[in-house]
Amino acid sequence: MEAKDVSEAEDRAEDPGSKNKGQPDAVQPDFPPGGQTPGPTALWEMLERKFLEYQQLASRSPAEQQKSLLNLLPLFLKAWEHSVGIICFPSLQRLAEDVSNQFAQEIQKALVGKPAEQARVAAGKLLQWKGDADVPQEGHLLLKSVYVLTGTDAETLGRVAESGLPALLLQCLYLFFVFPLETDELLESDVQVQRMFVQMLLNICGEAQSLEGLLSGNELQSLMIATTCLREHSCCFWKEPTFCVLKTISKAQNVGVIQYLQAMDCIKISLQNLSRLVDTLPAPEVSEVVSLVLGFVKDSYPISSALFLEFETGEGYPLLLKVLLRYDGLTQSEADPHLEELLGLVVWLTTCGRSELKVFDSITYPQLEGFKFHQEASGVTVKNLQAFQVLQNVFHKVSDPIICTKVLSSIRTMWTWNPRNFFLLEWTLQPISQFVEIVPLKPTLVQRHFFQMLEALVFELRYVPHEILRKVQRLIQESPESLCTLVALQSVLRIAGGDPLFTDIFRDSGLLGLLLAQLRKHAKILRKSGNKEVNPGVQDTERELTCVMLKTVVTLLKGSVRNAVVLKDHGMVPFIKIFLDGECYRAASLSILEQLSVINAEEYMSIIVGALCSSTQGEIQLKLDLLKDR
Repeated sequence: MEAKDVSEAEDRAEDPGSKNKGQPDAVQPDFPPGGQTPGPTALWEMLERKFLEYQQLASRSPAEQQKSLLNLLPLFLKAWEHSVGIICFPSLQRLAEDVSNQFAQEIQKALVGKPAEQARVAAGKLLQWKGDADVPQEGHLLLKSVYVLTGTDAETLGRVAESGLPALLLQCLYLFFVFPLETDELLESDVQVQRMFVQMLLNICGEAQSLEGLLSGNELQSLMIATTCLREHSCCFWKEPTFCVLKTISKAQNVGVIQYLQAMDCIKISLQNLSRLVDTLPAPEVSEVVSLVLGFVKDSYPISSALFLEFETGEGYPLLLKVLLRYDGLTQSEADPHLEELLGLVVWLTTCGRSELKVFDSITYPQLEGFKFHQEASGVTVKNLQAFQVLQNVFHKVSDPIICTKVLSSIRTMWTWNPRNFFLLEWTLQPISQFVEIVPLKPTLVQRHFFQMLEALVFELRYVPHEILRKVQRLIQESPESLCTLVALQSVLRIAGGDPLFTDIFRDSGLLGLLLAQLRKHAKILRKSGNKEVNPGVQDTERELTCVMLKTVVTLLKGSVRNAVVLKDHGMVPFIKIFLDGECYRAASLSILEQLSVINAEEYMSIIVGALCSSTQGEIQLKLDLLKDR
C-alpha cells in the first residue's frame, strides 16, 4: 500500500479513545434497562465495587478470573470516555498490573511456537476488534485498556512495564514491520489499532525506567537492525511507526540502554548493513536509516561517548560521505527532510571531541576596524575535523546545487556559533580557500551562495581574508567561465564599497591594475568594432562584466588620490574615453574621469569639452550626459 493511501485512511479513522461504531454488545458495560448512562462519578464508583468483587475471586480458576477481569474493562473504558480522560479510580495501579499481565499472556499464547510469518498473522488477529467469525475480540479490549492506562501517570506506567509487556509489544512491532501481509487492503479499524498500539509503545518507551524491560532480550536489537537490512521487504504501513518508536527510545536513553546497544553490537551491525545497501537503495531511504542510527549516537553522547566511538571505529564517516554523494544528480523538486536531518547530524558531529582544537594567531594585516581574533573558546566550537571533512569532500565532489548550497549553509552556521570556528577550520583544512579554486565548476546558484559567504566573512566577522581574496583575484583573471568571473567581480565590488580600507588593499594586491588592463583590452575591441554594440538590448555577460569592472574602478578611485594616479600612470584616459560612446558604460566612465579632476581639473574639463565637440548631431543623449552635473 502506498503512503498516500495510509494517510487517507488515517484521516478517515476515528480517534482511538472514541466508541467504535458497530462494536459488539458483548463488550459494552451492563446498565439498568431503560435508564440513561450514569455520570462519570457513578461510573467510577460502580467500577470500584465491581473491581473489589473481582479481587475476591482469587480462589477461583485462572479462566474465571480472566473472564471476570475482561467483563470489567468495558465499564472502565466507558468511565474513562465519559470523564474526558480524567481517571478517578483508587485501584488503578492494581488494575493496570492485572490487565497488563493478562495482555502479556495473550500475546505470548498468540506467538509461541509459530514461525515468524504465522506469528505476525496471529498478532494482527489478536489486536483486531473483530475476529474472523465476527465475534468480540478480547485482545482488542486489552489493547485499548492498556493504551488508556499507559497514558495516565508514571506509577501506573511502571506497573505496565513490570509485566514484561514492553518486550512483547516490541516483538510484535518487529513482526508487523518485517513481515508485511499479502493483502493491500487497509481498513479504518487497522489504522485505529495501529494508532493505539504505537501510542501505547511511545508512552512506555518515552520513560527511561520503562526501558529496562527491553534490555533482557534481543527485541530492541532485532527491530533496530531490521531497519538497516530488510527495508526493501518491509511493510510501508508500519515503517513510520517503527521509526517513531525507535526515535522515542533513543531520546529516553540511559546508561543501561547504551550498555545494551554496545553489548548487542547494534551500531556496528547497523553500519555494516548500511554500507552494503548504500549503493542499492534510493538515497532518501538510506539517509533516513543512517539518521536513525546516528540519532542514537547523538542522544547518548551527553551520557557517554561509547556509541560515538563505535560510530567512528565502524567506518561511520565513509558511510556518511557515500550516502550524501548518492544525492548528486537526483532530481529534487522539493526539500528532502531526510537530507536536511542527515546534514544536521553531520554538523553536530563536528562538535564532538575530547579536546579543543589548537590554532595559532596568524592574522595578516591590515584588518577592518572592530576586528578581534577570538582566541577564547566561547560558544560551540568545532572539535571533529573528520566530520567536517565529510562536508568538505561532498562540496568537492558533487555538482548538485541543492546539496552544495546546503553544505555552504552548514559551514556558515558554524561561523555563527562562534567566529573562532572560521579560523579553526581555515587554518587546518582550508575549506573556503580550496572552494575558490573549484567554484567555477559549480552551478551559478552555488557560486552566488559562496560569494555571499565571502561577503559575510568580511561584513559580519569584520575580517579581511587576504589569501582568499588573492585567489578570487586569480579566478577573475584566469577563469574561462565568464559568468563565474562576473559573479566573483560583483562580490568584490560590494566588498570594495564596504570600507575605504579596500581601496588600498585592492591596489596593493594588484586588482586595480588587473582591472585596468582588462578594460584597456575591452576598449580596443570596442574601438575596432566602431563603438557599435552588438544586440544592445540583449543581456550579454561580457558587456555586463565590463560594466562591473568600470563600477569597481569607480569604487576604488573614490577618495583615493593614489589610485587616481595609478589610473593616469597606466595611460587609461584615452581608453576610458572610448567607453563614453556606450550608453551602458557612460555613467561609470564619466565617474572615473571625474575622479581624475582631483589631480588635474583642467585635463578633465578638456576631455568633456572635446567629447562634446566631437559628438555628432544625433548623439543628443551623449551631450546631455556630458553636461549633466558638470
